Amino acid sequence: MPKKTPAATRDKSIALSQFSTLCMGVICLIMVGCGPQLVDWALRDYTGSAALTMLRGGLLGLGYVCAVLAFAMLYNLYRFLGRIQKGTVFVRANVTALWRISWCCAGAAFLCTPTGLLLRLPFVFSLGLCAGFMALIVRVIMNAFRQAVEMQDELDLTV
Repeated sequence: MPKKTPAATRDKSIALSQFSTLCMGVICLIMVGCGPQLVDWALRDYTGSAALTMLRGGLLGLGYVCAVLAFAMLYNLYRFLGRIQKGTVFVRANVTALWRISWCCAGAAFLCTPTGLLLRLPFVFSLGLCAGFMALIVRVIMNAFRQAVEMQDELDLTV
């Protein structure tokens, strides 16, 4: 059986996770601001293509939709970590947050995987696969939290 983690270590870990979440939000903001340049970089091998303007617009739109999903995911993750920091772990709000996070990941996977495959952009395709895998992992964790909340509710009723 693993040793119990001291409260100070646990609090530092949660604070680090919240800080990392905020840093990812800043990185997302920077990427949104640099969206056109990033798309131009991604499409550097498509020079001379007749459909380049349409392709560029589509990829830029995809990036902005994925940014909305990323911001929603990061917001829910930050709130989730805040509740854990307060000691509110097995509550319905955390199950809901994990549900939202998983759907944000699934949405990114649904958008990026076929787009990356069709446009032969390995980075976009890989991003989609990673997002899909993350959606599965978060769903497993969400189901464990849901079961713990149900057990907690039953325990509260028996006391």
